[in-house]
Amino acid sequence: MIKMVKRAIKWIAIAVAVVIVIVLLILGTLTTPGPLYPEEKQYGGITVHTESPIGPKIDSMMAEIFMRLEAVAIYDPNREMNPCLSTQNKFSFFAGLTLRKNRTMGFCLLGNCYVNVDFIKELAAKTGGRPKYNAREGSVVHVATHELIHQYLADAYGDLASRSLPTWKTEGYCEYGVNHSVASHDNSYSLAERIDIFIDDSQWNPTAMTHRPHYVWGLMIEYLADVKGLSFEQIMGDSIIKHAVYQEMMAWRESLRPSGTEQPN
Repeated sequence: MIKMVKRAIKWIAIAVAVVIVIVLLILGTLTTPGPLYPEEKQYGGITVHTESPIGPKIDSMMAEIFMRLEAVAIYDPNREMNPCLSTQNKFSFFAGLTLRKNRTMGFCLLGNCYVNVDFIKELAAKTGGRPKYNAREGSVVHVATHELIHQYLADAYGDLASRSLPTWKTEGYCEYGVNHSVASHDNSYSLAERIDIFIDDSQWNPTAMTHRPHYVWGLMIEYLADVKGLSFEQIMGDSIIKHAVYQEMMAWRESLRPSGTEQPN
């Protein structure tokens, strides 16, 4: 009996050791993904990892990403980040390690942003780039910037504390951050018009519909920041409630309509 107990304890210890080794290997892979990508190039605090040679196309992409990041209040140029531009197969590998779905655009973990370039291109073909200024328009720049902002938000608010924030605030702030600098240089851009796009069902095909909430969350953060003039800290505060902000934003939009004009259906 004693021998059986000792043997059982031995096998349990071995099993625990194996699990620990596996977990450490997974964490090691997720924290240092660089060795699994043949190409890399450093741009300030950001090191891009890819599976294909890095040339002018990615240089241009990074210039656009930095333009967007520099307009974000919580951006930290000294923060070391590792965006990994991945094929579907490579993205599936990393998504599997974190038990995430592999048919998504990207995710950020421990300063490493994994971007599913193949899937983003597929979305561009399906959505036709509509609606503009939305994650599902099919822009690698948009998705990569969005995921980077997630990490800056976690750094600014605290990694654990940021996880307790409402999804509409975190996703909405990232969407707002992605579009803020671009919108300021776009003469055709209008928050009011984007609200109209959100409520216009004809603007949303079945593929794009799944990201419709992210679109309006970004508009809600833009309304709070640019119309009401709230700071990042104020926006993230407990007094800012989703339903109240949505109703207030919609009332603001209606107040701008000429008399006798109806909203789109």
